[in-house]
Amino acid sequence: MLRKTVALLLVSFMAVSVVALAEDNNALTKLGRGLANAATGIVEVPKQIYLVSKEREPITGITYGTAKGICYGLLRTGAGVYDAVSFPIPPYDKPIMEPEYAFEGWQSEPAEK
Repeated sequence: MLRKTVALLLVSFMAVSVVALAEDNNALTKLGRGLANAATGIVEVPKQIYLVSKEREPITGITYGTAKGICYGLLRTGAGVYDAVSFPIPPYDKPIMEPEYAFEGWQSEPAEK
């Protein structure tokens, strides 16, 4: 039963993501962004370790980057849940976090502004 549920959620996630990529700035885009961010918030931990290590030194990246990544990950997961729950409500083109997805921004400046 659990395997079927997980498989169904995975297929649904992929289908919504494909549809959301095909159509820009609509409710499905917001839903896809929300599901993606809710599922990949944990990616912020290695991302922030890398970015802080690149900006400063590796020890700071391991300590401060880990703490920063955990905070950013929780924020991204929360923003994803919010986007997924509120996907029928406009605006569709204004993500809560920048960059829009956790997998973006690895080669640029840190997400902190």
